[in-house]
Amino acid sequence: MINISERFSALVKRATIEENKDIYQLEPIYFNSPYLLIGLDLINFQKRIYIDITSENWDADQLKAFPKWRGIRIDQEYFENIGPLKEKNFLVISQEVDESDDIFEKVLQNIVDHILVDENIPLYTTLYEVLDRWHNFFKKKWGAKLTEEEEAGLFGELYFINKWLDHFPNDPPLIINDWKGPLKFRIDFVRKKSGIEIKTILPKLRDEVKISSEKQLELNPIINELHLYVLKIERNDTTGSTLEILIKEIEEKLSRRAPSLAVKFRETLIFNNIELGEYNNNYFFVHEELAYNVIEGFPRLESNQLPKGINKISYSIDLSHCENFLVDVGDILF
Repeated sequence: MINISERFSALVKRATIEENKDIYQLEPIYFNSPYLLIGLDLINFQKRIYIDITSENWDADQLKAFPKWRGIRIDQEYFENIGPLKEKNFLVISQEVDESDDIFEKVLQNIVDHILVDENIPLYTTLYEVLDRWHNFFKKKWGAKLTEEEEAGLFGELYFINKWLDHFPNDPPLIINDWKGPLKFRIDFVRKKSGIEIKTILPKLRDEVKISSEKQLELNPIINELHLYVLKIERNDTTGSTLEILIKEIEEKLSRRAPSLAVKFRETLIFNNIELGEYNNNYFFVHEELAYNVIEGFPRLESNQLPKGINKISYSIDLSHCENFLVDVGDILF
């Protein structure tokens, strides 16, 4: 994959040591169709990306329809000569001077990632969908970073993804498509009619897992097979994995096996406001892994058990009463 931040850093470094004093630096970063270049204005350090759309037949209305937000500018420009290329028409996405470097580079990285992996999708569709997701991202009001409990919960989901990737090293990593936790589904992983709910337990006197509602462990025609995967973990300062370590490990495996799913995984984190640099202090060490088959008799509350007018019940399950439902962890990996 092309690393946009590294390419811009190299452009800045080159500009400071070369005798060429041009105030605008340009560099090709992708030499296949569509050609991609990045540019840097050395006066105000405005950044740009140039996307070759010479073979595209966009009308003016399509260009105007691209989602925009404060901080970027989108134009179409024709160049008789730009870098090593002749007679090319480019879509130019520019950084407004007051826009954050970090977030603008993330937008460009996301655009480039999709251009490289969405080869069979029209370029206009790819660009529109990426820009639309970022437009919606900037409209959200994000809260504070994850609480320790939320961080531990995300660790459990990522741990399961990493375990799945290691368990099925030669299979397409479709586990990324099955990951529903960040999308606020009631079950963390769903494939066809099977679901896996992930729970993490920090050290406490009793082994209990919190269930968020009476619907979370329900079986129905949509999900008729359900397993509960429990990780007993401990937070410390040095041993185990942080979210950042785990995310980078997963990304590396996905990039080798399915670049398009690596992009989707990265997007899932970005659009849920998970910034890597904020989650590299808490190490989580897994003491034990347990899997339970949620079938008839498993201790749980369901909607049909509640009196009329009562809903949105949260409760805890004491795992010492669930031993009859234990199954091998390997058996729940779909």
